[in-house]
Amino acid sequence: MAQTDLHMHSSCSMDGEISPRGLAELCCQEGVTLAALTDHNEVAGAAEFIWRSAQLGVHAIPGVEWDCMYGENHLHILGYGIDIANAALLRTVQAVRGLQAEAGLRLMDAVAALGIAFDREQVLELAGDGAVCAETIVQSALQLPQNHTHPLLRPLLPGGALASQPLVNFYWSVCAPGKPAHVPVDFMTAGQAVDLIHEASGIAVLAHPGASIAEETVLDEVLRLPLDGVEAFSSYHTAQQAEWYAAKAAERHLLISGGSDFHGRIKPDIRLGAVDWQGREAEAKDALIAALKHSP
Repeated sequence: MAQTDLHMHSSCSMDGEISPRGLAELCCQEGVTLAALTDHNEVAGAAEFIWRSAQLGVHAIPGVEWDCMYGENHLHILGYGIDIANAALLRTVQAVRGLQAEAGLRLMDAVAALGIAFDREQVLELAGDGAVCAETIVQSALQLPQNHTHPLLRPLLPGGALASQPLVNFYWSVCAPGKPAHVPVDFMTAGQAVDLIHEASGIAVLAHPGASIAEETVLDEVLRLPLDGVEAFSSYHTAQQAEWYAAKAAERHLLISGGSDFHGRIKPDIRLGAVDWQGREAEAKDALIAALKHSP
C-alpha cells in the first residue's frame, strides 16, 4: 500500500460514500500520510477533511475533480492545492450543481424509458442533497424482482459478467456516453477547467487518461493545454500504461501524480492507498509539495 493517494472521493461527491471526516480516519487507518480530497465538482468537504486529517497526522491537500469536455471527449481534470474560498470556483460549483440536478431528473426518465423499474422517491432520498446519478438509480432497481430478467440488469446480478461492481458497471453499460440511457451535460471545456484551477491558485492535473482518452492524438492535443501534471499512476492503468503516461509527462516537463480514485462501495475493488507508484512515490510527492509551495 502507498502512503500517498492524490485522488479520492467523500460523500460530498454524488457517487461517494464516506464522510470527509471518516475518509480522513480511513487514510490514517490505511497508512496514507499524504492525501488529496478530490470530490466531483465540489469542495464542500475540504475543510472537514483537512481539520480531521491534521488531528490524525495526515497531510491533507484540498482538491477537486472537474468534469469537463474536450470536443466529444468527457475528461476529468484534478485541481490540487486550490483556494476553496475562491469566488469563481464557488460560482462554478453552484452552477454545476444545478446542471447535474437537472440532468439527474432526465436520467431517471431515460432509464425508465428502457423498461427498468425503480422507486423515484427512494432514489431521490439516496441522492440526499446531491444530484441523482446512475449508481443511485440502480441501487433501487436491483431491489425489485421484476428487473431480474431485464437484459440490461441480468449481467449485474450475482453470477453475471458485471456483478463484481454492479453499481458503477450500470453506469458504464447503460448510462455512459454512447449507451442507451446517456444524458449529456453541458460541462465546461477542459481549457476552462484548467484556467479555473489556476485562478484558484491550484495545480491542474489530467486525471486517469487511460480511462478517458482512447486516441494518442487526442491525448497529445489535451497535453498542449496549460496543464501542470498527469495522473500516470491510477487504479485504471496497467504498469505499462503508467510508465507510458509518466514518459509523456516527462516529455512536456509535467508533474506525475497518482491516486486510487477511491469511492467506497460504488467501486468496491478500489482500496484507499492502493496506488502502484512503481518506485516513484517519493519523487512525485516531493515534486508536488514543492510545486504547491510555489503556486500563486
